[in-house]
Amino acid sequence: MLLITTAYPIYDEFWTMAQGGRRTLRRGSSTHVQLTGFKIPAEPDTLVALLNACTVEEIKRICRRSAWMAKQPYSYFTRYLPELAKQFLKAKRAPRYPKSDRPSSIPRKFWFLACALAGAMYGLSARRAINIVGPGKPEEIFESLLPAKVILSKLPRRPGSGQRKELAKH
Repeated sequence: MLLITTAYPIYDEFWTMAQGGRRTLRRGSSTHVQLTGFKIPAEPDTLVALLNACTVEEIKRICRRSAWMAKQPYSYFTRYLPELAKQFLKAKRAPRYPKSDRPSSIPRKFWFLACALAGAMYGLSARRAINIVGPGKPEEIFESLLPAKVILSKLPRRPGSGQRKELAKH
């Protein structure tokens, strides 16, 4: 579960870098907090360069030049990609890495690389991390971990009791 909760934000950061997005910024003192949203511009060229990179030095150079990464200093992607560039390159060369350039393969590439980076953060190989996470789409995997679904799936099933329906409303 820790691996999935680390991989999903990285997957989200791949998409934010590809398409842009909005983030919430917290400003103010401890007594007065103001939440403001700010737009993060997309950097698809940086993402394409990362996917086409062949050396560790090239990945580090791309990371240093990225305005997107400069604006997101605390993201997993920004903090760990330069450090784990070697594992990132190994993941791209892995036999199970999606090789197709079709648009439908883009989410699978992002998810594979996100799982590989999350696994590398914990000392796992890309193959081991992917095997632990298992098959499925990232959104479905992450939704299956929500506490309400886990609790409801473990309740005993008694016909007509309505216990599960009442808990689902809360």
